[in-house]
Amino acid sequence: MTEEGVQMSEETQDTQPVQESTPEIQDESVDYKSLYLDEVQNAKKLRKRAQDAEETVQVTTKERETQKVKQMKEQEKYKELYESTAPFKEKWESYESKRRESLLSKLPEEDREGLSQKDLDTLEYIVSIKEESKPVNPAHTPNQSRNMNIDEDWTKLDEKGRRENWGNIMQKYKKN
Repeated sequence: MTEEGVQMSEETQDTQPVQESTPEIQDESVDYKSLYLDEVQNAKKLRKRAQDAEETVQVTTKERETQKVKQMKEQEKYKELYESTAPFKEKWESYESKRRESLLSKLPEEDREGLSQKDLDTLEYIVSIKEESKPVNPAHTPNQSRNMNIDEDWTKLDEKGRRENWGNIMQKYKKN
């Protein structure tokens, strides 16, 4: 269809006279179909060029990686690198497992299975949220009264003071 369109546009360009006397007549003589086809062809060229450039970049990066691996194999540096990092790897794995166990122990039993596969940062975040949402209750010690001394006359206290200390006032009279 593009060949037919190009042929038709060439024919229409040849048959239409170009008049430059008024701008209105110029608009009528412009072949929009041929302009459109030219733009389509240009877009196809640009797209092809971009695809070729992407392909070239991918090929060169693969070549660089294979070249780097070849050099490391030849020099046997990858073994040295692995051997030098092995103790750190073991330390990290032991730290991570201990940390994971301590974090999971802070969670309820029903949540442990589901969260055991999460990464360490996620576990720490979840545990911190759970700990923040727990209400902190003060430790209860039996037979300990509040540290309020009401030695002064309760009749001289204002109404608010009487209400706040009413239990202590009553305790004072119950003991005697």
